[in-house]
Amino acid sequence: MSHRIKVDVDLAAFISRAAESLGLEVHLDPQTTSTLSNEHLAIVAINSARTQLAKYPAISVAKFRNRVVTKPTQANQELLKKLQIVVNERAKSSNQTGVATYRFTLSGEFIEVSDVISFDSIWSIEYAQTSVFENAVRSANELPLGRTELVTQEFLVMNFDVPRNLDMTEPFRHLFAHEPGYRIVKATSHTGYVALQGDRDLFEEVSHAIDYLEGVINE
Repeated sequence: MSHRIKVDVDLAAFISRAAESLGLEVHLDPQTTSTLSNEHLAIVAINSARTQLAKYPAISVAKFRNRVVTKPTQANQELLKKLQIVVNERAKSSNQTGVATYRFTLSGEFIEVSDVISFDSIWSIEYAQTSVFENAVRSANELPLGRTELVTQEFLVMNFDVPRNLDMTEPFRHLFAHEPGYRIVKATSHTGYVALQGDRDLFEEVSHAIDYLEGVINE
């Protein structure tokens, strides 16, 4: 194994599950991360010891009541192509293996790069051909990386963090009755994410689910 995987402490379970599904071992370096306040674009690039580089499509990242909202960006293709070139050049010139998340303003100015897997990567579990978490495990084990293309162009993912005194059984039943298409996945007993895809107001539907889970609303 070539390196420890840096991951937000609240997302470590997703790395462990990816490793288990591949029959591999990983060593984690749990971190605490924060998300930029303003809406921005994020592109994840993963370098492997095999000199392979995998880049994900740019994703829109925003905040909703301290939760992270990710969805496909509506930025024009010319800008997105430019950003992919920037990421490609920076990633190839880096001597590090593993995950790097490059963040840009909506107009394309570079903000920062982080080597910690954070909440702006959870969308990939549902809507990339190979998740950031799985490719992180592959990179750490010096294996070929998986494909990174989107499986749909219409989705929205938001994380939740439910107060520990609230029930986490009945709300699931209510939400699945309200919208059978919800993907509600736990990282721990009271944290995880809600995902939904389709041609509709996804933010309204997903934020409703988050509010219901977190006890902000009761219907």
